[in-house]
Amino acid sequence: MPANLEEWEQLPERDKQLINILNQVQEKLGYIPHDRLTKLARQAGVPESQLHGLVSFFNCFRSRPAGKHKLSICYGTACYARGASLINDRLVDELKLEDGEDTSADGFVTVDHIYCVGACSRAPLVMVDGQINGKIKSYKVPLMLEDLRKKG
Repeated sequence: MPANLEEWEQLPERDKQLINILNQVQEKLGYIPHDRLTKLARQAGVPESQLHGLVSFFNCFRSRPAGKHKLSICYGTACYARGASLINDRLVDELKLEDGEDTSADGFVTVDHIYCVGACSRAPLVMVDGQINGKIKSYKVPLMLEDLRKKG
């Protein structure tokens, strides 16, 4: 979605309607499957490429299912300076994610990046299913994943 109201107001009305429809699909399914895009494009009378463009442009949309658990690594200035990229690298290694992948092969964990949640004194931090975990060290990543697996 646009970052602010000003950006939203500058979008053509048709794009706003399409974004709202895409948002509804994602809320219902958790992501926007390719076959649903094809059907929506036909129903809306727009090129499928237009819908693909919206889905790929706005990072709030997913074109693949998300994992059962969500790990969001803060990449704000304080977190980045204190090792966010090391945490990310360790997660990528532990989950065996390939370039462009954000979800483990077993569908257990999805990793994404966020930008400053206002808890800079606890940097670097990782949000685990919406809960802030601060002062994370990369060597603790396997324990974090193990704890998640125990929870199910």
